[in-house]
Amino acid sequence: MIGRRPLAIGWTWLAGAGVVLALVDDPIRVTPVVADRAVSVSFVAPTVFSDDTHAVVQTGLPVTFTYTLELRRPSFLMDDTRVRATVSSAVKLDTLTGFYQVSKSHGDRVIWSERSQDEAQVRVWMTTFDNIRVEPALPLEPNADYYVRVRLHASPRRTFSLWPFGRDDGSGRADFTVIR
Repeated sequence: MIGRRPLAIGWTWLAGAGVVLALVDDPIRVTPVVADRAVSVSFVAPTVFSDDTHAVVQTGLPVTFTYTLELRRPSFLMDDTRVRATVSSAVKLDTLTGFYQVSKSHGDRVIWSERSQDEAQVRVWMTTFDNIRVEPALPLEPNADYYVRVRLHASPRRTFSLWPFGRDDGSGRADFTVIR
């Protein structure tokens, strides 16, 4: 009987931790728009450019936010990933001139680049993407439920985790139904 009590306490603690994690809002707001055979995804992550990120940028080190977009169809056992895309934004401060150089990439291709001295503008550029087109190989089924999930990984990391698996620095999700 004594051996079961610590196990019960451990499971109760894990269940409580899961509830606390479930109450945390997703820092990435995702907006999908269905057009023809593709989905256009816009998202904003205003809270991910934290004070720690600001401190790293001020040293002159480049900071990269890599966002992974997944168009998925929910199912009973395992959700089906229809298409995956990667976009990123990177910033580097030139400490001599005070200019920030920001660039955005889709896959391996740079799609946009700009310089600014306005840190507020840089934050918006780093955390906002508009109309990222993702097109699945198979057409979207009419009257079917789908969702878009966006996960963020920031580099470099300022903290170290003992957790053996990768951890997202932020995520967001938007559900939708294809109506035709």
